[in-house]
Amino acid sequence: MTLHQLKIFEAVAEHLNITEVSRKLQVSQPSVSKQLRLLEQEYGLKFYVKSGRGIKLTQEGQLFQVTVKPILEQMEGLKRTFENRVAEGRAKSLIVGSSPSPAAFFLSAVLKSFVELHPTVHPTLRTGYPHAIKEMILNAEVEIALTITLPDHPQIIAEPIHSEEVVAVVSARHPLAKKGKLNEAELAQAPFVIMKGGRIAEEIEKMGLKLNVVMWCDSVEPIKEYVQAGLGVGLFYRGSAEAGLREGYFKVIEIPRLKDIRVTYFVIYRKGIPLSTNGQDLPTLLRQWSKKPIAVNKRGISH
Repeated sequence: MTLHQLKIFEAVAEHLNITEVSRKLQVSQPSVSKQLRLLEQEYGLKFYVKSGRGIKLTQEGQLFQVTVKPILEQMEGLKRTFENRVAEGRAKSLIVGSSPSPAAFFLSAVLKSFVELHPTVHPTLRTGYPHAIKEMILNAEVEIALTITLPDHPQIIAEPIHSEEVVAVVSARHPLAKKGKLNEAELAQAPFVIMKGGRIAEEIEKMGLKLNVVMWCDSVEPIKEYVQAGLGVGLFYRGSAEAGLREGYFKVIEIPRLKDIRVTYFVIYRKGIPLSTNGQDLPTLLRQWSKKPIAVNKRGISH
């Protein structure tokens, strides 16, 4: 005996017509009849007989209906109770995932606006590189996330939300900071600090640019430290270097061909799992943010 069988029996007992129950439950007539037969076989009793175009409950069927009804009502009550508890929990929280660049660049400002609009909601931010973010979505560890890589998975829905450029950055104290722009000869000689195997390195290789790489790093943060220390030129998505540009310890060096490289940020979430109200509000704020003009201060630093 299964809950599915009991629900079918209750519907048949109420309508006394298998065809009508089939339409109502969107289950084929043979399937409805089969589930009723399985119930009868399990108990060794006859619960109904044909009557004209419908059916009629036997005495055992009437007794079974009386017994089953309160069980189904209790199950519905249990479902409503815990659905409400889950809804209440989701209404007070929002778990967001993000790869490092959007987390460092604009997500903090968007979450600030979110909290101002929802003072009773307490967001949680989990960060990781794109593959980890994809797994968080698939395992329902986060409800919604931002990533720079379009996930190749049929269970993930992705929406492009923002695009930004790649910039070459040096320490404000580095001799190259005074140049402002590198010509081809200077580009070939300039020391670079780059993330090994990263998206930027892949794009540089595709473009055929031959750079003098003095250090490879496994993540963005060490690159920032070495660039700030004056080791060489770092290549970043603008958002990753935004804090250093804003605070003045980084300076952008123009390399014209870098303008051909752009990164797109995607909002992603799990297919088949409806977003909570909070989860729906976050993409709206992100879209609003992405349309804001970028202001430039007197030092030429965007923010």
